[in-house]
Amino acid sequence: MQNYTCIAVDDSDVQLVILKNYVKKISRIELKATFNNPVEAFEYLGKNEIDILLLDIDMPEISGLDLLKMLPKKPQTILITSKMEFALEAFELDAIDYIIKPPEYPRFLKAVTKAISFLESKTSANTSNESIKEEIYVKINSKLVRLEVNLIDYFEAMSDYVIIHTEDKRQYIVYSTLKQFEEKMLTYQKFRRIHRSYLINISKIKSIEDGQVLINEKTLPIGNTYKEEFLKNLNKM
Repeated sequence: MQNYTCIAVDDSDVQLVILKNYVKKISRIELKATFNNPVEAFEYLGKNEIDILLLDIDMPEISGLDLLKMLPKKPQTILITSKMEFALEAFELDAIDYIIKPPEYPRFLKAVTKAISFLESKTSANTSNESIKEEIYVKINSKLVRLEVNLIDYFEAMSDYVIIHTEDKRQYIVYSTLKQFEEKMLTYQKFRRIHRSYLINISKIKSIEDGQVLINEKTLPIGNTYKEEFLKNLNKM
């Protein structure tokens, strides 16, 4: 049975002691380091890979949410905070769970178990080469909408918005940039940028001809800037 690593980031020494004691009770996770300063945590994460990040939000210099946005590769993140108002943004950043301070052990255990289950499902999928049911949350107007990753055909940039096209030909309009979605979808490997306006699900391609891809009866152009890298990645997959 695989064990997992974690770090804790909180500007309160008292909270860090609580988290240390909680982690000691869970045999499957190992606390590698604790940080009062999110900048130091960012530097550590730039040099070390960890599985689970226990993260406070309201901290000096940069907030926990800012730290999360800066990470090119995000661990499974459990946000622990005294404020409810950040919940929506937290799930937009793919946090696995959101705990209100002071954290009680049963609630903490539930969040860690959820993170471990997700990590195990990813490991199992990579081992067996079978796809798992993965999902993202996107903010549309004032609500979060859950989308299954496997049902997404492509993302289309449109001014200050991104249109998400799905296989049932629905469209979801999100206030965001294509670059943000490109970074968000790195985890899933099968999404590739083919044009300054298009990020596509490679598994949805029906055909490629004359510098264009066909996805769900829609023809999309392959930009010259992206063509070489796109074809190279396509051959790898």
